[in-house]
Amino acid sequence: MHARWRWLAWGACASLATAVPCAAARPVTYLCGEELEVRIDFTPSKAQLHLREKDYTLQRVKSAHDGHYVNRKEGFDLVANKSDLRLREGKDELQCKLKVTP
Repeated sequence: MHARWRWLAWGACASLATAVPCAAARPVTYLCGEELEVRIDFTPSKAQLHLREKDYTLQRVKSAHDGHYVNRKEGFDLVANKSDLRLREGKDELQCKLKVTP
């Protein structure tokens, strides 16, 4: 391989390697009520919801809300706004706050 092509290939790999962490999930935990903890891994296009020992994938949708994710099949509607979270599961709605660990 010519030196020029080797550097081009190396540069492409390096730029891909730095792009991957940008798309990595950002896990957070919310406290809903007194006892229920909800863990969510956010990416720009999806949210992985960990609720009651089950995992659900929600798709981000365009709306008037910043962080709006849905899973119509399971009946989930999630709106995250800074430290507040509203989670609808069917007709039930939970108001949650970001869990801060010291």
